[in-house]
Amino acid sequence: MVQLKNLQAFAHGNHRHVYRHPEKEDRCLKLMAEHWKESPRWKRATLLGKLVRPHGYFNENVAEYEFSKETLRKVGHGASDFLAIAHGFVESDIGELLEVDLVRNHDGVVSVTLKEYLWENGLTPDCESALQKFWEQLHEHWVFVQARPDNLAVKVKGCGKLQILAIDGYAYTQVIPIAKWFRKEKERKLAKFKRNQKNSIAKILSLRESGDEEGLGSQGIQGGLS
Repeated sequence: MVQLKNLQAFAHGNHRHVYRHPEKEDRCLKLMAEHWKESPRWKRATLLGKLVRPHGYFNENVAEYEFSKETLRKVGHGASDFLAIAHGFVESDIGELLEVDLVRNHDGVVSVTLKEYLWENGLTPDCESALQKFWEQLHEHWVFVQARPDNLAVKVKGCGKLQILAIDGYAYTQVIPIAKWFRKEKERKLAKFKRNQKNSIAKILSLRESGDEEGLGSQGIQGGLS
Protein backbone atom coordinates (compact mmCIF):
# COMPACT_ATOMS: atom_id res chain seq x y z
CA MET A 1 0.00 0.00 0.00
CA VAL A 2 1.31 3.44 -0.97
CA GLN A 3 1.75 5.87 1.93
CA LEU A 4 0.55 9.40 1.13
CA LYS A 5 -1.04 10.65 4.34
CA ASN A 6 1.93 12.88 5.20
CA LEU A 7 2.51 14.15 1.65
CA GLN A 8 1.10 17.25 -0.03
CA ALA A 9 -0.59 17.16 -3.42
CA PHE A 10 1.33 19.18 -6.03
CA ALA A 11 -1.71 19.87 -8.20
CA HIS A 12 -5.42 20.33 -7.57
CA GLY A 13 -8.49 20.40 -9.75
CA ASN A 14 -12.23 20.63 -9.29
CA HIS A 15 -12.57 16.95 -8.43
CA ARG A 16 -9.06 15.50 -8.06
CA HIS A 17 -5.79 15.95 -6.18
CA VAL A 18 -2.49 14.89 -7.75
CA TYR A 19 0.48 13.53 -5.79
CA ARG A 20 3.97 12.53 -6.81
CA HIS A 21 4.43 8.79 -6.50
CA PRO A 22 6.70 8.28 -3.47
CA GLU A 23 8.30 5.17 -5.00
CA LYS A 24 8.37 5.97 -8.74
CA GLU A 25 9.80 9.30 -9.87
CA ASP A 26 8.22 9.02 -13.33
CA ARG A 27 4.66 8.53 -12.05
CA CYS A 28 2.00 10.56 -10.28
CA LEU A 29 -1.12 9.49 -8.41
CA LYS A 30 -4.57 11.01 -8.88
CA LEU A 31 -7.08 10.93 -6.05
CA MET A 32 -10.79 11.64 -6.42
CA ALA A 33 -11.51 14.41 -3.93
CA GLU A 34 -15.06 13.16 -3.47
CA HIS A 35 -16.92 9.92 -4.08
CA TRP A 36 -18.25 9.92 -7.63
CA LYS A 37 -21.83 9.57 -6.36
CA GLU A 38 -21.32 12.84 -4.47
CA SER A 39 -20.28 14.70 -7.62
CA PRO A 40 -22.52 17.43 -9.08
CA ARG A 41 -22.63 15.53 -12.38
CA TRP A 42 -24.14 12.44 -10.71
CA LYS A 43 -26.58 14.53 -8.68
CA ARG A 44 -27.74 16.41 -11.78
CA ALA A 45 -28.19 13.27 -13.89
CA THR A 46 -31.63 11.86 -14.57
CA LEU A 47 -32.40 8.25 -13.67
CA LEU A 48 -32.10 7.35 -17.36
CA GLY A 49 -28.77 9.14 -17.58
CA LYS A 50 -27.45 7.23 -14.59
CA LEU A 51 -28.48 3.97 -16.24
CA VAL A 52 -27.11 4.57 -19.75
CA ARG A 53 -24.01 6.67 -19.07
CA PRO A 54 -20.76 4.71 -18.57
CA HIS A 55 -19.14 4.76 -15.13
CA GLY A 56 -16.37 6.99 -16.46
CA TYR A 57 -18.84 9.76 -17.22
CA PHE A 58 -19.20 10.29 -13.46
CA ASN A 59 -15.74 9.21 -12.27
CA GLU A 60 -12.78 11.04 -13.84
CA ASN A 61 -10.24 8.42 -12.74
CA VAL A 62 -12.19 5.64 -14.42
CA ALA A 63 -12.67 7.77 -17.53
CA GLU A 64 -8.94 8.50 -17.76
CA TYR A 65 -7.94 4.87 -17.33
CA GLU A 66 -10.43 3.66 -19.93
CA PHE A 67 -9.30 6.41 -22.31
CA SER A 68 -5.65 5.35 -21.94
CA LYS A 69 -6.49 1.68 -22.55
CA GLU A 70 -8.48 2.48 -25.67
CA THR A 71 -5.83 4.85 -27.05
CA LEU A 72 -3.04 2.32 -26.45
CA ARG A 73 -5.11 -0.33 -28.22
CA LYS A 74 -5.57 1.91 -31.26
CA VAL A 75 -2.19 3.65 -31.41
CA GLY A 76 0.25 1.40 -29.54
CA HIS A 77 3.27 2.79 -27.73
CA GLY A 78 3.15 5.89 -29.94
CA ALA A 79 0.28 7.11 -27.75
CA SER A 80 2.86 8.24 -25.20
CA ASP A 81 4.01 10.87 -27.71
CA PHE A 82 0.89 12.93 -26.97
CA LEU A 83 -0.69 11.39 -23.89
CA ALA A 84 0.34 10.83 -20.27
CA ILE A 85 -0.56 7.15 -19.96
CA ALA A 86 -2.66 5.87 -17.05
CA HIS A 87 -1.42 2.50 -15.79
CA GLY A 88 -4.10 1.36 -13.36
CA PHE A 89 -5.35 1.71 -9.82
CA VAL A 90 -3.38 1.42 -6.59
CA GLU A 91 -4.41 1.39 -2.94
CA SER A 92 -3.09 3.97 -0.51
CA ASP A 93 -3.65 5.11 3.06
CA ILE A 94 -5.91 7.90 1.75
CA GLY A 95 -7.95 5.83 -0.72
CA GLU A 96 -7.81 4.39 -4.23
CA LEU A 97 -5.69 6.33 -6.73
CA LEU A 98 -4.97 6.23 -10.43
CA GLU A 99 -1.29 5.82 -11.37
CA VAL A 100 -0.31 7.98 -14.34
CA ASP A 101 2.89 8.98 -16.15
CA LEU A 102 4.38 12.15 -14.68
CA VAL A 103 5.45 14.43 -17.52
CA ARG A 104 8.97 15.74 -16.89
CA ASN A 105 11.43 17.83 -18.86
CA HIS A 106 14.76 16.39 -19.97
CA ASP A 107 16.35 17.67 -16.74
CA GLY A 108 13.81 15.93 -14.52
CA VAL A 109 11.77 19.01 -13.63
CA VAL A 110 8.01 18.45 -13.77
CA SER A 111 6.65 20.02 -16.95
CA VAL A 112 4.35 23.01 -16.68
CA THR A 113 0.90 23.21 -18.19
CA LEU A 114 0.31 25.04 -21.45
CA LYS A 115 -1.51 27.71 -19.43
CA GLU A 116 1.58 28.25 -17.27
CA TYR A 117 3.90 28.21 -20.29
CA LEU A 118 1.84 30.82 -22.14
CA TRP A 119 1.73 33.06 -19.09
CA GLU A 120 5.49 32.91 -18.68
CA ASN A 121 6.61 32.91 -22.32
CA GLY A 122 3.74 33.82 -24.61
CA LEU A 123 2.96 31.75 -27.70
CA THR A 124 6.48 31.06 -28.98
CA PRO A 125 7.23 29.56 -32.42
CA ASP A 126 8.40 26.33 -30.72
CA CYS A 127 5.12 26.13 -28.82
CA GLU A 128 3.09 26.73 -31.98
CA SER A 129 5.03 23.98 -33.73
CA ALA A 130 4.46 21.56 -30.84
CA LEU A 131 0.74 22.33 -30.81
CA GLN A 132 0.51 21.72 -34.56
CA LYS A 133 2.19 18.32 -34.11
CA PHE A 134 -0.17 17.50 -31.24
CA TRP A 135 -3.26 18.21 -33.35
CA GLU A 136 -1.85 16.22 -36.27
CA GLN A 137 -1.55 13.20 -33.98
CA LEU A 138 -5.11 13.57 -32.71
CA HIS A 139 -6.42 13.75 -36.27
CA GLU A 140 -4.33 10.84 -37.48
CA HIS A 141 -5.43 8.48 -34.72
CA TRP A 142 -8.99 9.76 -34.14
CA VAL A 143 -8.23 10.64 -30.53
CA PHE A 144 -10.59 13.07 -28.81
CA VAL A 145 -9.08 15.37 -26.20
CA GLN A 146 -10.63 18.65 -25.11
CA ALA A 147 -7.11 20.13 -25.15
CA ARG A 148 -7.70 23.08 -22.86
CA PRO A 149 -4.44 24.89 -21.98
CA ASP A 150 -4.72 23.74 -18.34
CA ASN A 151 -5.14 20.11 -19.44
CA LEU A 152 -1.93 19.96 -21.49
CA ALA A 153 1.70 19.67 -20.37
CA VAL A 154 4.60 21.30 -22.22
CA LYS A 155 7.64 19.04 -22.08
CA VAL A 156 11.08 20.50 -22.85
CA LYS A 157 13.21 17.86 -24.58
CA GLY A 158 17.00 17.58 -24.51
CA CYS A 159 17.27 19.20 -27.93
CA GLY A 160 15.35 22.22 -26.67
CA LYS A 161 12.22 21.42 -28.68
CA LEU A 162 8.81 21.26 -27.02
CA GLN A 163 6.35 18.40 -26.87
CA ILE A 164 2.66 18.73 -25.94
CA LEU A 165 1.02 15.92 -23.97
CA ALA A 166 -2.54 15.64 -22.68
CA ILE A 167 -2.77 15.17 -18.92
CA ASP A 168 -6.54 15.57 -18.51
CA GLY A 169 -9.75 16.35 -20.37
CA TYR A 170 -10.52 12.85 -21.68
CA ALA A 171 -14.16 12.30 -20.72
CA TYR A 172 -16.18 11.32 -23.78
CA THR A 173 -19.66 12.67 -23.12
CA GLN A 174 -21.65 11.37 -26.11
CA VAL A 175 -23.89 8.41 -25.23
CA ILE A 176 -23.68 7.36 -28.89
CA PRO A 177 -20.07 8.22 -29.90
CA ILE A 178 -20.71 8.88 -33.59
CA ALA A 179 -17.48 10.90 -33.86
CA LYS A 180 -15.58 7.65 -33.39
CA TRP A 181 -17.31 6.12 -36.40
CA PHE A 182 -17.74 8.86 -39.01
CA ARG A 183 -14.97 11.03 -40.43
CA LYS A 184 -17.16 14.10 -40.94
CA GLU A 185 -18.26 14.05 -37.30
CA LYS A 186 -14.66 13.44 -36.20
CA GLU A 187 -13.51 16.52 -38.07
CA ARG A 188 -16.37 18.58 -36.64
CA LYS A 189 -15.64 17.56 -33.06
CA LEU A 190 -11.88 18.05 -33.28
CA ALA A 191 -12.37 21.40 -35.02
CA LYS A 192 -14.59 22.47 -32.12
CA PHE A 193 -11.94 21.47 -29.57
CA LYS A 194 -9.26 23.26 -31.55
CA ARG A 195 -11.39 26.40 -31.87
CA ASN A 196 -12.07 26.40 -28.13
CA GLN A 197 -8.35 26.01 -27.46
CA LYS A 198 -7.53 28.91 -29.76
CA ASN A 199 -10.01 31.13 -27.91
CA SER A 200 -8.57 30.08 -24.53
CA ILE A 201 -5.03 30.82 -25.68
CA ALA A 202 -6.09 34.24 -26.96
CA LYS A 203 -7.68 35.00 -23.58
CA ILE A 204 -4.56 33.95 -21.65
CA LEU A 205 -2.32 36.05 -23.88
CA SER A 206 -4.61 39.06 -23.50
CA LEU A 207 -4.63 38.71 -19.71
CA ARG A 208 -0.85 38.24 -19.75
CA GLU A 209 -0.41 41.48 -21.65
CA SER A 210 -2.48 43.36 -19.09
CA GLY A 211 -1.00 41.48 -16.13
CA ASP A 212 -4.46 40.41 -14.97
CA GLU A 213 -3.85 37.02 -13.33
CA GLU A 214 -7.19 37.25 -11.51
CA GLY A 215 -8.89 37.08 -14.90
CA LEU A 216 -7.73 33.46 -15.23
CA GLY A 217 -10.32 32.41 -12.67
CA SER A 218 -10.31 31.04 -9.16
CA GLN A 219 -7.62 28.45 -9.92
CA GLY A 220 -5.17 30.99 -11.32
CA ILE A 221 -2.21 30.05 -13.49
CA GLN A 222 -1.68 26.57 -12.11
CA GLY A 223 -5.27 25.34 -11.80
CA GLY A 224 -7.20 23.19 -14.22
CA LEU A 225 -7.04 19.44 -13.64
CA SER A 226 -10.44 17.87 -13.25
